[in-house]
Amino acid sequence: MKVLVSPFKNPFINLALEDFFLRGGVDLPLAFFYVNRPCVVLGRFQNPWLECHLPYLAQNDIWMVRRQSGGGCVFHDEGNLNYSFIYPEGMIDRRRGVELIQKALARADIPLEISPRHDLWLEGKKISGSAFKQTKSASFHHGTFLISSDLTKLEESLKHTLIPKETKSIASVRSKVITLNEKYPGVEIFDVIDLIAHELKTIKFEIEGDLLSMPLVQEAFKQLTSWEWMWGETPHFEFENLKVHKGEMKEPIQARFEPSNLAGLLDPDELARLFPDFSNQHEAQLRVF
Repeated sequence: MKVLVSPFKNPFINLALEDFFLRGGVDLPLAFFYVNRPCVVLGRFQNPWLECHLPYLAQNDIWMVRRQSGGGCVFHDEGNLNYSFIYPEGMIDRRRGVELIQKALARADIPLEISPRHDLWLEGKKISGSAFKQTKSASFHHGTFLISSDLTKLEESLKHTLIPKETKSIASVRSKVITLNEKYPGVEIFDVIDLIAHELKTIKFEIEGDLLSMPLVQEAFKQLTSWEWMWGETPHFEFENLKVHKGEMKEPIQARFEPSNLAGLLDPDELARLFPDFSNQHEAQLRVF
């Protein structure tokens, strides 16, 4: 199994690269590691207003991202390692990756437990959450690994913005979390990657920037950064007297769910809370291209 490490901190780039690898961009199997700048990453079928505190994100320059896999909402920052084990058809096994991490960390006398949901726990607290995606020809099992993340920002970021009367989105399963540095001070992200590479009996390679020019990478990036994906993919929900499905209001009017169409329906302060200014994020996320 090859080990590739991304030099990029943009979560949209790293998710686009992951999609590229899943769809045949490199020979599989592959272990892909990356670290993102501060962001909240929603599962494919989640509601951003329900899963995260949008005003807090905007005020603290924490990006909002929707990934292609299911599962719950997670917080990323420079103290969190993201892993993705990508397999060709016939090698699909959701436990394979977390068992590999468990064995690799055990060599450093760090005991981890695997939960029935294929998450990793340390001393009764979650240290790694994960999700899964499968295509006709390949699959990946990816997740987070909290090494030195800011848990205060994690907790504040994952508070809800609103509580809907009804929703068809997938709710996150909240758990108490812990970072590796709380029990093992001084362990760095590259230490964990090196332990896993050693367990695989291989060396790690850094991804080269020319991959970003690949049409499939740019196509995935464009989709992940679009309004239609980030906000418009939100499953049906209802609050106040509004019914919203896939970014479109059905009642009391038929229009896109955005501030310009909500004047007179919601109080201005409520509008500002539900739709904080993410313009800086939208500008920054596109600079790489």
